[in-house]
This record gives sequence, C-alpha cells and structure tokens, in this order.
Amino acid sequence: MLVSVCVGSVRGNTLPQLIASIVAQEFSNWELVIAVQGRDPALLSSVEQQSQRDPRITHIGLERFGKSYALNEAVKVAKGDILAFTDDDCGAASDWLTTIVSCFTQEPAVGIVAGDLIAAPGRRLSFSTCPATYTIECVYRPAAENYVAPPGFYWAGANFAVRREVMDKVGPFDEYLGPGTEFPAAEDVDFALRAEVLGVVMWTTPKSVIYHAFGRRYGFKNALKLHRGYAIGSGALGGKLALWGHKLSKVWGRKPRTDEFITGFVTRFPRSLLEVYESRYYKIGKSRYLSRFEIDSRILSRPKSTA
Repeated sequence: MLVSVCVGSVRGNTLPQLIASIVAQEFSNWELVIAVQGRDPALLSSVEQQSQRDPRITHIGLERFGKSYALNEAVKVAKGDILAFTDDDCGAASDWLTTIVSCFTQEPAVGIVAGDLIAAPGRRLSFSTCPATYTIECVYRPAAENYVAPPGFYWAGANFAVRREVMDKVGPFDEYLGPGTEFPAAEDVDFALRAEVLGVVMWTTPKSVIYHAFGRRYGFKNALKLHRGYAIGSGALGGKLALWGHKLSKVWGRKPRTDEFITGFVTRFPRSLLEVYESRYYKIGKSRYLSRFEIDSRILSRPKSTA
C-alpha cells in the first residue's frame, strides 16, 4: 500500500522539519508530493535539495497561490492508494503513517482516517495562540447513524488521509476556500461535509498525531488576524451551506440568544468579546460569498456568471 503525503507549501523556513519527520516515518512505503507555491528562493532550494537526497520526494511548481488548489494539483500527480494531508508548518509523529495504514487495513469500509493536531508550546510570559485539533476515538458511519455525527466528532485538514477512490468520489478541495484565498479557512470542513453526505465512513483517532510545530502566532494583532481569517472562511462556508440547502445552514454561525450572550459575557468575558469580533467577520465572509459565488453540481464554488 503506497501512501502519498500531499503538501502545499509557501514556507521555506519550516518545510525542512516536516520533510525530516516524513523521512523518519516507521512506515517506509510513501511518497511526498510538495506543491510549491510562488518563487521563494529558500523554499525552492530546500525542496530541490531534499528531492535529490530521497527519490520518494517530488515537487511541482505553481504560480497560483491557495492551499486547496495546491493540494488538488498534488493529488493529480500522486500515485498512492492512500492520500495523506498535512501542512508545511507541521511535523509528523514517527508512527503517523503506520497508524493511518493500520486503520485502513483493519476497517476496509473506512474511507477517511483523521487524527490530532497538537499545539506547539508557547513561550512564557507572551500572548499567543496556536490552532489545534483533538479528536475522539470513533468510527462514524453516516448512513447508519442518520447522518448525525456523535458528540465530539471533528477533524481538521492538517491531519487526515483518504482512500484514492473516495477522493475521486467526493471530488477536489474547493479552490475558493482555504488559506491563500479570499476566504482563508473551512476547506477541510467543506470536504468533510461533502464526504458525509455521500456516506463515507470516517475514523478519528488520537493515536494519529501531527505536531503544529510552527503554528503558534505571537502577539495580539497576529492572534486577531488568525481569528478574523477563520471567521471569514466560516462565513463563506455558511453562505455555501445556504446555497446547498444543507441542514447545518440553519445553525452554522448561529448567534447566541440574548440570555446566552449575557451569561457568557459575565462568565467568560474575553471569549465573549472575541465572539463578537468573529461574528462581524463571519457576516462579512457570508455576504461576500453569497454576492459573488454559486455552487455547481459537484457542490463546488464557482464565480457567478456575469451573463
């Protein structure tokens, strides 16, 4: 079973650690496909050097930016039966691919395996935030569970893998969502929801570990920028769900009731302020998406026709 690790990269300073963690995997039947975005000399030099050292590492050059686009291009050249995804500011635990392959082998019906994204430790006495995801041990079978995931079920795009035939069935990542686009988030949630509606069986496990090695953002402005981007992307997905007619469109981005807001404001003041800030940008993202985009028969975004 060949596993193709697909990564879109814009960071020449952090990519070497990710590459080193893939080279150090216990499971050896892998290839690493890096979609290089732009012409950063450090990034290009790093990728070319690594490709020369290990023939399992290949790369493609892209002029266009956008994580979803980059991953779609990497998938096109990948040869693996399993496609695994992570980010260029991460590092994989040495048994990451072993765990993924074991899950797929144990449960032939499983189409997606996902795991934890562990936050990088912060420096003392500094304000910072680091995106992280902590999964539950769960095999979710949408058709058997009336398309209602169990409490706590969630996974993110920095640590998941999919069978090739499932990727073909679900379709590509939505290239108008995700980092590097106007709506810089939610491309992974969108993919998961499209997989769910097709009945794709998903296994989440904390045993599959990716470390967000360079994911911590320091400083108040950087933290706000991160949350703003997530809110805009979430708003865009909210708009897409409305066009789709998805059941989540009624609750996605729901404002808390007045009593809920007051209680939250009193008991968790900082988080409540952040939610007010995020709510503003959620609305902006949703409004922009609905004014400029529609969805096609594959439930992928496309700009509205001007005809």
